[in-house]
Amino acid sequence: MKKALITTALAGFVRSFLDNDIKILQEKGFEVHCAANRNHPGADGIEEYFKDNKVIFHQINFSSNKPFSRQSYQSYQQIHKLVKVHDYTLVHCHTPIAGAIVRIAVRKNRKRGTKVIYTTHGFYFHKGSSKRSWLIFHSVEKLMSYFTDMIITINQEDYGNAKKLHCKNVRYINGVGVDTERFIHCNVNKETYRKNIGVGINDLMILSIGELSNRKNHQVVIKALGKLKLPNTVFVICGNAMTDEATTEQLKEIAKEEKIKLLLLGLRKDIPEICQCADIGVISSTREGLGLAGIEMLASGLPLVASSVHGIIDYAKDGITGFLANPYSANEFAKGIDRLTNKEFRESLLPACIEMARKFDCSVSNMQMKNIYEELIG
Repeated sequence: MKKALITTALAGFVRSFLDNDIKILQEKGFEVHCAANRNHPGADGIEEYFKDNKVIFHQINFSSNKPFSRQSYQSYQQIHKLVKVHDYTLVHCHTPIAGAIVRIAVRKNRKRGTKVIYTTHGFYFHKGSSKRSWLIFHSVEKLMSYFTDMIITINQEDYGNAKKLHCKNVRYINGVGVDTERFIHCNVNKETYRKNIGVGINDLMILSIGELSNRKNHQVVIKALGKLKLPNTVFVICGNAMTDEATTEQLKEIAKEEKIKLLLLGLRKDIPEICQCADIGVISSTREGLGLAGIEMLASGLPLVASSVHGIIDYAKDGITGFLANPYSANEFAKGIDRLTNKEFRESLLPACIEMARKFDCSVSNMQMKNIYEELIG
C-alpha cells in the first residue's frame, strides 16, 4: 500500500484543520501516517481521533516556537529515522518549524521520488511585518523551497510571495474550509440563548472568536468600545486562555478601566448559535493566515470590523462585508463599530457577508485539494 505522511508541530492541528486531507488521501488508496507532537493542551483525545480515522500516529518532539534548540535537533533525528523505515510516496508538511525540519530530513527521499508539499497557513513575513521577520523567516522559507515540490498558500498575499521563492509550483486554495451551511442555517431562539450566556435582548452584542492571546489583540476592541461609550454594549469573546500569556487578567483590567461589560465564554462548541445571537463581529488579530472565525461570523450574516492584515483582507471588504481597521488603532476600530450600530445598515450587508463566506466553504477547498493531490501523485 502507498504511504503518505502528514506532519505538523502540534497533533491537535491535524484534528482541527487537516481532517479533509486525510480523507482524500485514504480515498486514493494511501495508508496515512501523521508525525506530530501530542504533548500540548489541545491534544486531549487525539490518540482516539487517529485510531478512529485509521491514521498511524508517530510522536515527534517538535517545538512550535523554538527552531534552534535541542528539542528541534531531537525531532530532526526522529523524523530522519522515520522516513528511513517507511517508504513514503508523499510527505505533506504544515507549520513553519516542523515544515523546515521535515523538508531537511526528507531531502534524500525526494531525490528518490518522494513528493514533498508544504502548506503555509500564513507566512511570518508580509506587508506590515518587521524587517527582522523578513530577514529571518523569508530567508528560511526561501531556502526550504529548494526542497519542496509544491507550496500551497491560503491567502492572496502569501500566494504572491511564494511565487517569488525557488519552488515554482505554487497553488492557492480558499483556506482549509468552513462548513458554512452549519452557520447559515442555524436557527436559535435569540432571546433565550442570549439570556443563557448573560446577554440582554436589547444589548448590542459585539462578538470575537479566538484564543486569549497577544496576537488576537482583543484589547484594541475593548479600548474602542471605551471611546464610543455606547449604552447596553457587551463584548463577548469565545476562546481559551493561552497558558503562556497573561492576557485574561489584562483584558479584565482594561474592561474595568474602560467600564465595558466583558464576557469571556471560553472554548465553545456552540459557535454557530452564539454567532446568531450577535450583532457585530470583530477580528482584531495583528497577524492571520486567513482567520476561519471571521468567515464563520460572515456565514452567520454578521458584518465585521476587521484588522487590515494579510489573510483577513481576502474576505473582509471595506464597506461590503464590514469595515477594515488598523489593528493597532482603537480609533479606527471605534469608527467601524460605530458605523455598524445602525441595525438597518447591518442587515443590508447580510447578503454580501453570506456570499463572501460561501467562497471559503469546505466543498470548495476540498475540491481544490483533490485536484492538487491528483496533479502531484495521480
